[in-house]
Amino acid sequence: MNELEARRQLLADPRRLSAELEAAVDASPGLAAFRDELIRADDEMNHLLTRADVPEGLADRIVLRARYGDRTRWGLALAATLVAVAIAVPWYFSPGAADVERAMIAHVDQEVAELQDDSGIEPAVLRTSVSALGVNVRDAGYRIRHLANCIVAGREGRHFTMDGPNGVVSVLVLPGGTQSDAHVLMKRGATEGIFMKRAGVTIGVFAQNGTDRGELERIMRQVFA
Repeated sequence: MNELEARRQLLADPRRLSAELEAAVDASPGLAAFRDELIRADDEMNHLLTRADVPEGLADRIVLRARYGDRTRWGLALAATLVAVAIAVPWYFSPGAADVERAMIAHVDQEVAELQDDSGIEPAVLRTSVSALGVNVRDAGYRIRHLANCIVAGREGRHFTMDGPNGVVSVLVLPGGTQSDAHVLMKRGATEGIFMKRAGVTIGVFAQNGTDRGELERIMRQVFA
C-alpha cells in the first residue's frame, strides 16, 4: 500500500484499521503521526459537536446528523474536521482550474455510495448548508437524496444528489473560482458534467444516464439563483 492510499484510508476512519493499513502505519512514523493528528481532531470536534451550547456551524451539524444518523463519533465529526486535516496533506495544494474540474467529476464518478444513498434531505437543510459557501439554492421541486461536506482538490464543498427528470443528478459546489459566463462540459466514464464559475465558487452538475448538455444546463438554471 502506498502512502497516498494509506492517507486516504486514514481520512475515512483513523480508528478502525485493516491489517494492511495497520502494517503501513507501523512502518511509517509520518503515517503514525498523521493518524494521531486525526484522532486528536476527532476528539476535539466531538467535544464541540456534543456540548450543550451549540456553536456556530449549526447547519454543518445538521448535515452531519442527517447523513450519519447515530453512527460513531468519528462518523459525526469527520466532515467537519477534514478541512483542517487537508491543510496538512501535501498533494492538495493549489490545483489549477482544469484540475479542479477534473477532480470534481472524478469524485462524482468514483463515489458510488453517495449516488446510492437515499437518506432524504429537507430543502431547508440544503439551502442552509450551501449558503455557507455564499450560494443560494432554489427549491426547484427535485427530491434531495443525499447531502455531505466533501473535500475535493483540497477544498471543502457541498455534494448533494437529487432525483432528476431522467435519474439521479449530482451537484458539487466548491469554494474558489472567478466569474465566467461560459459553461464547460466534461466527461469521465459514464459521467457527464457541466461546470459554471461564479465569483468565489465553482459549481458542477453531473448525471450518468446520458442526460445531454441542454438538460444539465436547464437543471443548473433551475437550482441556482
